[in-house]
Amino acid sequence: MKKILNLIKSPELVLFTLIFIYIIYFTTASFLRYDNFYTGRFDLGNMDQTVWNTINGRIFQASNDDGSIVSRLSSHADFMLILLSPFYLIWSHPKMLLLIQSFVLGIGAIFVFLIAKGVLENKTLALVFSFLYLMSPAMQFTNLYDFHPVTIATTTLLAAFYFLLKQKYFLMILFLLLSGLAKEQILIINSIFGLFLLFKIKRKILGLLIVLFSLIIFFYLIWVAIPANAGGQHFALSYYSDFGDSPGEVIRNVVFSPQKIISTILEGGRIDYLRQLFMPLGFISFFAPVYLIFAAPDLLINLLSNNSQLHQIYYQYSATITPFIFISSIFGVRQFVKWFPKIPKFYITSYLLIFTLFSAYFFGPLPGAKNPNIDMFIKPLKDKITIENFLSQIPEKYSVAATNNLGSHLSQRQTIYTIPYGVDKADMVLFLKERSELIDNVKKNKNYSEVLKIDDFIAFKRK
Repeated sequence: MKKILNLIKSPELVLFTLIFIYIIYFTTASFLRYDNFYTGRFDLGNMDQTVWNTINGRIFQASNDDGSIVSRLSSHADFMLILLSPFYLIWSHPKMLLLIQSFVLGIGAIFVFLIAKGVLENKTLALVFSFLYLMSPAMQFTNLYDFHPVTIATTTLLAAFYFLLKQKYFLMILFLLLSGLAKEQILIINSIFGLFLLFKIKRKILGLLIVLFSLIIFFYLIWVAIPANAGGQHFALSYYSDFGDSPGEVIRNVVFSPQKIISTILEGGRIDYLRQLFMPLGFISFFAPVYLIFAAPDLLINLLSNNSQLHQIYYQYSATITPFIFISSIFGVRQFVKWFPKIPKFYITSYLLIFTLFSAYFFGPLPGAKNPNIDMFIKPLKDKITIENFLSQIPEKYSVAATNNLGSHLSQRQTIYTIPYGVDKADMVLFLKERSELIDNVKKNKNYSEVLKIDDFIAFKRK
C-alpha cells in the first residue's frame, strides 16, 4: 500500500498521466476534425500528398492549386516530411500525421520537465511547468490546425536546449538537425545555438561550425534552392513588401530601420498577439530575456508580416516561439527566486497557474473555454460517412478538383486541383458547402455529368 501511495505522489507518474491525457484528447479532436471535413487541402492535404508521393518513389513531390506537379521545395524546405514517410508503411493515411503531431507535442512536456528540474532543482515546479506547457493555448492551437512539420520543432528545439544544458553535444546536434529539417527559417534559430556555445559556454569551434553551417544552408535555401524550384522568389516574401522586394533588401531594411519596425509592431493587433503569447506564463519570461533571443527570428518574421495570420496564435506560426517562452520563463523563475528568496514556492506556483488557467479560459481551444474549438464534437457533418465512402471509391489514377475542405480526403493521388482550378480539366469535380456560380458552370458543361448530390455535397464526373 505504501508503494502505491509513493507512486501516486511521484511527479514522473503525474507527468506521464498528463501527457497521456493530452495525447488522447488532441488525437481524438484532430481525428474528428478530419472526419467532419474541418481539415483542408491546405495544409493537411498537401503535407499528406508529399509524404504519400515520397513513400511511392516520387520524393518530395506535390501538386499546386492548379494541379501542376512540383517539388515541395518550391514552397518550403520542410524535409521532415521525407523522414515521416516510412510511417506510411504502417498506415498510409492523413490521420497518421495527426497522430504523430499530437504524440510529439505531448512528449515535449518531458523536456520541459527535465529543463525545469535541472534549472530550478525542484520537481514540483518542474511538474507545474510541464502542466503549463500542455495547457498552453498557442501550443494547443498549433496541434489542432491540421498538420505542419514545424510543429514537431516545438519538441525537438526543447530537446536540443536540454542537451545543450547537459553538455551532451552529439544529441544536441541531432535534435538541431531534426529541427532544421522542419522548416527553412529554423536554421537561424540553430545558428543562435551556435552563438550561445561560442560566447556563453566557450565551445568556440563547435559553436562556430554550427553558426556557419546553419547560415550557409539557410542562405542557399532562400536565395538559390527555393527560388529555383518556385520559378521566382520565396512566396512568403510578399508578406514583407513594406520592407523590400528581395530577401537581401528586406533584411537590410529590417536591420537599419528600427523606427519602421517599432511602428509596424504597434499596429494591426500585434500587441494582442504578444499578450496571448506571454500572458499564459504571467510575463515571467521577461525576467530572463536573454533566452528569448532564440525566439527573436520567428517573432520578427511574424510581427513584421503583412499577413495577419502570422500574428495570431491560431495557426502554426508560434510553434518555434513556444519552446523559448517556456525556457525563458523557467530561468525567469530562477532569477525571481534569487531576488526574492523568502517568497514561498507556493505563491510562485499559484501565480503561474492563475495566469495559465485564465489564458486557457479566455483564448484557449479546450472545452469550457470562452470560445472553445469544439465544432468537431458538437457540429458533425451530416452524411459524412456516405461522403467519405464515395470519396474513397474514386480511383487513385483520377485527377480531382475539389474545394479546400475536401482536399485532405483526396490527396493520395498525383494530381489534385483546388477549386476554382481544374473545374474544366479534372476527371472528378467535387464541392462541399460551396454556393457559387462555379457549380452552375459545371452543370452546364456538356463534358460533365452529376453523379451524386447529398445536401451540401455535389460531385461531377467527366463523361
